[in-house]
Amino acid sequence: MLVGSISCGASSAHDGDPGVGAAQSCDHLASAPWDPDAPDAQRTVNFRDLRAGAAIAACQAAIAEAPRLRRFHFQLGRAYDRQGANQDAFEAYRRAAELGSGAAKVNIGILYQQGRRFEKSDAKARAWFRDAAETGIPEGMYCYAVALDNGIGGSPDAAAARTWYVKAAARGTTKARDALVRLELDGAGTGTRCD
Repeated sequence: MLVGSISCGASSAHDGDPGVGAAQSCDHLASAPWDPDAPDAQRTVNFRDLRAGAAIAACQAAIAEAPRLRRFHFQLGRAYDRQGANQDAFEAYRRAAELGSGAAKVNIGILYQQGRRFEKSDAKARAWFRDAAETGIPEGMYCYAVALDNGIGGSPDAAAARTWYVKAAARGTTKARDALVRLELDGAGTGTRCD
């Protein structure tokens, strides 16, 4: 999925190429460590360290220059999310998800699960996590497994949770390996979290 610095494929002429300054600023200020669309895994930002104001401005500028690049919409969503502007975060994530971002689907699921300054719906959270998992993103696989494991948005399903934890672990998600151990020892309802 990662193609140079443009993760959702080459942009068409009507999308415009992002200016180096706007694109690099948005990426530097708001790329998630677990997002496969992040152009440089060494230059990502943990959510707690994200400077929302600067990231919002940079990502809005990047989107203005390249509106079809999903990573910019996702990163804008993260910045709004960090700021606590959850409705704005949802809109940015939704646009990124429409463009194919599995990371955005994960974060939409988290918005629904947490319900802070946003609609609380475990059923919607589980559905978004499932959609993210099916895109092949390890974080989505993990979050869907957590929902299945803990009965978030539906009945617990230890066998299905195990399947998704295994898939996430196979793609390097350490917390999925830890959850598998707990699931094997204690059965469903491990209390593992996706946030």
